[in-house]
Amino acid sequence: MNFNKAKKEYQKTEISSNTTKSAMELVEIMAKELNKSMGIVVNCLRNKEISKKRSKHFSRALMIIYTLQTTLDFDKGEDLAVKLFQFYEFCRKQLIKGVTQNIPDCVSKAIDTINQVFNDEKSKDGKPQEV
Repeated sequence: MNFNKAKKEYQKTEISSNTTKSAMELVEIMAKELNKSMGIVVNCLRNKEISKKRSKHFSRALMIIYTLQTTLDFDKGEDLAVKLFQFYEFCRKQLIKGVTQNIPDCVSKAIDTINQVFNDEKSKDGKPQEV
């Protein structure tokens, strides 16, 4: 996915989000999609599958991480924004290491971390939310 296409998709998402979703809801949706793409990458790695599917979801996961990182507001968020950036950077590095060194567990580790962060949020009935 090239930068202009990603920027265009982000702008469409941003426009639609202004009318329908809060910032937290968007982050949760993006985390869910990140989790999904990273899961597909893990399955491809475990099956020793080098395919368009793996490449597509690897690129998609990196684009989601990049979007999450670049939309952080360091002026307003200060410490939280820095911690979130570090969290996203950890996920990015694990994803790249997993794919370049063919180590599915690296990507799984990032997925587990994402799930821990987002499952700490409790739903109204007290059960963890699934990402």
